[in-house]
Parts: sequence; C-alpha cells; structure tokens
Amino acid sequence: MLENGFVKIYRSLLKWEWYDDINTKVVFLHLLLTVSIEDSKWHGITVKRGSRVSSYAILAKETKLSIDMVRTAIKHLESTGEITRYKYPKYTVFTINNYDKFQNVPSILQDDSQGNPNVIPKSSQQYKKVKEDKEEKEDITVNQVVDLYHEICKSYPRLRGISENRRKAITARCKIYRIEDFRIVFQNAENSRFLKGSNDRNWSANFDWMMKDTNFVKILEGRYNGGSNDTFAVSDSRGRAAADTTESANDGEGLI
Repeated sequence: MLENGFVKIYRSLLKWEWYDDINTKVVFLHLLLTVSIEDSKWHGITVKRGSRVSSYAILAKETKLSIDMVRTAIKHLESTGEITRYKYPKYTVFTINNYDKFQNVPSILQDDSQGNPNVIPKSSQQYKKVKEDKEEKEDITVNQVVDLYHEICKSYPRLRGISENRRKAITARCKIYRIEDFRIVFQNAENSRFLKGSNDRNWSANFDWMMKDTNFVKILEGRYNGGSNDTFAVSDSRGRAAADTTESANDGEGLI
C-alpha cells in the first residue's frame, strides 16, 4: 500500500450521506488512500488509476473490520455510486468512481522541488512506494511458504518435495498475497474440522488443494472456520464444497 504522498479530501465529505456510518466511511477512505495512482498491468488486465485488486478478506485485514462489515460497506458504496466492483473468476477490482475529478493535482510543486535536489516530489515518493510494494511481494519464496505450512499445519501431511506444478501454484499465490495471508490460511486450515475430515464425504484437504486460488481465498475468508461455517460447509458439500474437493491433487496439477 502507498504510505507517502497525499490525497485531496473536500470538506463537503462532512455532508456525505455515509459520513455517519463508521464502517462505510472507513472502507471508502481506505480505498481512496490505497488505490493505484497510475494505470498498471496485472495478470493480463489493465488496473486503471483509481482502482486496486483486492478482496473482502484483504480489505477486512487492512481495516480491522470483519468481512461482513466490509461486504456491507461495499454494498453501500456501490448503491450510491461511490465505487464500482468488477468481479473476475479469481479476484475483484475495486474502482473509485470519478477519481480523477478530485485527485488531479500537479505532480511536482515548484517551491518543494525545484532548486532543492534533496526534496523528492510527492508523486515520485508514491511511485517509489509502489515499486517497493511490488518488490516486497516478490521477496516471498517458495521455501518460506512450505516452511510456514509445516510449522502451522501439523495435522496435514508433510510435503516430501516440490514439483514444478506445486512450485508454480505457490509462486502464483505469492504474486498476489503477502506472507501474513499465507499464515492466516494455514491457521484457518489447521483449525477447520471440515478440512481435516469432519464432513460427510470423509474427505480431507491437503497442501495442493489449499494452493488452488479459489480454495485459498475461501480459507482466507474463513469459509471453513469452526462453528456455523463448518455446518454450512457440510450441508453444502454436495454442491460447491463437493465440487472443490474433487479437484484435490497430490502433485498440484492444474492448481494455478
């Protein structure tokens, strides 16, 4: 996420209809602060300026709200036209509508930068942070993920090797998620009775199944957590959950 630079916020926000809704206000301001400041390419699509690739789970983690709170806030913002949500099979793009109308500012202020080589223009600081974030994601290694899995998922089979397909699946997840997201996934999996075999199919998950993108997101969002979610998963095991379990593979075939 960007941590340098600035965004413009008008005082008219005080009269905004969602201003008194704390969760909706928090999610909107968080998106305003974290969307991309330039068009970029990601997984074959163009992520426009004023947009970002994310998910309910990631936004919940970043804002310290629950997933349901984030989901409700997004519905509010969509209903009144503040944001648009573009759903793709494996991810979601959140776009702040009319971003350019109130965020277009000069990228370099003469008084701040010209004649003073030690002052970095704010826009340059932002682009530098974008680059740093990309490099930070790339720093996650396959071995780090495997070691974290072995550390947390004591109830699941240990990996005896890393096949090419398995490596590709891990690498694909590393391009999107941070190491803390992997930690949450492995902790949720370790705490899930359903994923460890307490279901009407007598089926258990494994590492390769967890690395499949759709399954990774479900575990990250707590879909297989204990309590009522486990009950939901069991009752749905002949539907969506059952369809997912049939895609389990010992060698990670087709997991990307």
